[in-house]
Parts: sequence; C-alpha cells; structure tokens
Amino acid sequence: MKKIFYYLSISIILTTISYSKNVFSKSLDPDATIDGRWRGITICKWDKDNKWGGGEYKLGNGKFSAAMDFTILEEGGKKKFKNDRWINHGDRTSKIESFKFKKNSFTVKDETPWKDKDKWKGKLISNNTIQVKSGDGCKATLHRTEEISFESYSPKNLLDYVDGVENDEKFTIPGLLTLPDGDKDKYPVMIMIVNSGCEYNMRNFTYGVDIKKEGVATLELDNCKSRGLSRFNPIGAGNFNILTPWMGAADALYALKFLQKHPKVDSDKIGITGFSWGGQVALWTGLDIIRKSIVGNESDFALRVPYYPFCRYFDEPNYSKNKLHFFIGEKDAVPPIHCQNMVTTFNKLSYDMSIDVFPDAYHNFDDPYGEWDGKPKFEPMAWYVTDKCKFWIAKDYTRSWRLNDMRIELDNYLDWNVREDKFYKEYAKECEHNGVMYGRNDIASQLASTKLIQLINQHLK
Repeated sequence: MKKIFYYLSISIILTTISYSKNVFSKSLDPDATIDGRWRGITICKWDKDNKWGGGEYKLGNGKFSAAMDFTILEEGGKKKFKNDRWINHGDRTSKIESFKFKKNSFTVKDETPWKDKDKWKGKLISNNTIQVKSGDGCKATLHRTEEISFESYSPKNLLDYVDGVENDEKFTIPGLLTLPDGDKDKYPVMIMIVNSGCEYNMRNFTYGVDIKKEGVATLELDNCKSRGLSRFNPIGAGNFNILTPWMGAADALYALKFLQKHPKVDSDKIGITGFSWGGQVALWTGLDIIRKSIVGNESDFALRVPYYPFCRYFDEPNYSKNKLHFFIGEKDAVPPIHCQNMVTTFNKLSYDMSIDVFPDAYHNFDDPYGEWDGKPKFEPMAWYVTDKCKFWIAKDYTRSWRLNDMRIELDNYLDWNVREDKFYKEYAKECEHNGVMYGRNDIASQLASTKLIQLINQHLK
C-alpha cells in the first residue's frame, strides 16, 4: 500500500511541478561568433514514439534521439568543422558531406549511419546558444562549450592527505565547461563526475539540459584520460587502483579552485554531482582532511549530490556543513542502509544531509540507455555487497572493515586483496559478491531529476 501511495504521489508531483526556464535576451553581441565547440541533444519528430529512448525530452525521462557535439574552427580566414563527426546516435555517427557558413549561421548536408540524407540549418540565437533544425523534422538547442584544463595533485588513498597533497603525483585534468542561455557576466556551475565507465556518456547530455535550463553552467571532468584510461579501458575494468575516488576528489577540488578564478563563474555558487564512482568522488570532497588540504578553510562546494555511492561509517565525523543529498535505489548493489545511517549520524551532529531512496529501483536507475519496458537487467560480473559490509574511517583517517569483534585494516591491503587476512572468509561473505540486477527506473529517474533541480535552485541561485 505504501508503494502504491508513493507512486501516486510521484505522478502528482511530476505533473504539477514546472521548473523555471531561463529568460534571456536574444540580441547578439557584435563580436559573437559560431566558432568553438557546441553540444546538446537532438529531438526528431519521427522518433517521438520510440519506447527505447527516443522522442520528446522532458525533465528526467531520458528520451531524446541523438547527441550533437561538434567544433567549428577558423583557419586561413575560412571556417570549417574540426572533423566530419556530426550527430551521435548512441554507437553510430552521421557524417558531414558538405557545409556552408555565413556570419552567424551555417548549413550542413549529412548522411546518417543508415544512409539517409538530410539538410541542417544552424543559427546563433544568443551569445551561448545555437538553434539547429533539419529538413527531416529534427531540432536541437546547442550550448557553447569551453575546453578547459588544470593541474591536480592526486593522493591515492585517504592517508595520503595527512601529510599534504603536493608530494603526490601531478596530472593535467581536462574538462568541458558548457554555458547556459543568456548573456550574464557570471554563472553558477554544477560539476558532473562520470561513473567507472570513464566517458562523457548520454547521461551528461540529459542532466546538462536540465541544469542549463535553470541558468546554471556545467563542468564535466575527464578524470580518466591523463591516467591512461578511457571508455575502452575504464576504471571498472579492474583499474580501481589506477584511479581511486580519493584521487577523483582531489581533481574535483582543484576544479573548484579553477572555476573560482574563471571570469564567467560565480565563485560562491558551485556544486557537484556524480554517479556511482563519481558519487563517491562528490561525497569525499566534503571530508575536512581532503577539502582543507586543497582549498583551505574558506572555499567549499555550495551543494553536493552523490548518486548511488558506497557510504562509510565514522568514528569522528569531520565534514563540510554545506548541503549534501543522496539519491539511491532501494535495491541498489550497495544497500541504501549505509547512506541512511550516515545521514542519521551526521544530522545528529548538526550537519545538513538528506537522502531519497526509490522503491524498486536498482543501481544506475537513471541510465538513459536503460530498457524502457521497466525490466531490470542481470549483470553477472557486477559487484554487490550486503548491509553488513561496513567500511569505517577512524579518527586518524585509517580505513577498516568491521563486524562485531572482527576488523580488517584496509590500509594494509591497498590493492583491496585481503585474502591473507584471518577474517577474510567473514569479510567475503559480506563484501565480495558478483551478479546483480541493474536497470532504469523511469519514475525514480524523473523524481531524482526534479529534486536535483529543486536543490540547485535552492543552493546555487
């Protein structure tokens, strides 16, 4: 009965909530140009009823036809596309056959992966926005994207922060800063951290649409590239010691420092979200030992929103006082009880944490590639734990697994291979399992997106 009431409540919320559309002037700066990188989602009329993901995009429903991501360059006094990549249809890309440029507009003829021909027209409608339409009934609103980079020292484990960070290895971290509509002097920013798949996937486009409609810019970090990782050799392919969430947290905080000096960014209005591995990154940026090692006492994220991370238990919590909100499915590979306990414990100490647990939702419940028949998918190699797989952080920042009177000091096993420990059998029973259900839950995804926008409007505006 509770679940029926829950879903009825969600249905009412999703049909009554309308999130604000950013009002902007379409008058162009005389120096505005179509040069640069442009990104966004494409909606096609012929794809409207595609139950596997295409169709008219609405907040959190994940439905869109393709993603646009291209760069216009000027060389020798002439404009051209950086390459012939045009529209990404998931795993296939349309090819540019010919193009023409005017001052603030262009036309493109392309060939789809299934050999259809189409003609596109693009026009600069604000300093940060291009509107694109095709003869075949497709449209897209694209946003100006700046390719940025900054230096990051990368402590590999939590104890590495104790003696400072600048004795750790340094990497150059690239990212994509995408601005919303309008011509403001400065914008709030939401940083997005990828999951262990190591790529800017379609999730970043859909959340990017939602966030930029609120007048908030996005920064997508590529934590993987400088470590020799990619979507073809991701963190999740046994590379967890090459790029740890502790390293990702350092990257995110150095990104915060970078953004605070950027001329188009409101330095006090920067938030962070992340997914699975990226959710861990967003979570760990709030630990005092990590945050203060990089940005000191004065700087912080105004908002943290981790999606389905693995939470910890603390002997003595020392964490940011700013807002943190978790999203997690009831049937996640890591039971939500771990994050629920963290929220309860921290709030008793006057922190500002909250959580949404979505009934019948699994890990990766917001996957835009998910099955639209509502059936979860069994992943035989995916990892899961029980509610007794409790990882602790001690007062001195050492990490351990604890159960009753058993304890494994995890910092003695930095490769996570604890097979030689005397409590390994008990540990494995709780913490080492493969074979779990993954899958999109459309209601959970839409509710999480709606709540994310509410949090952004509350804490970044």
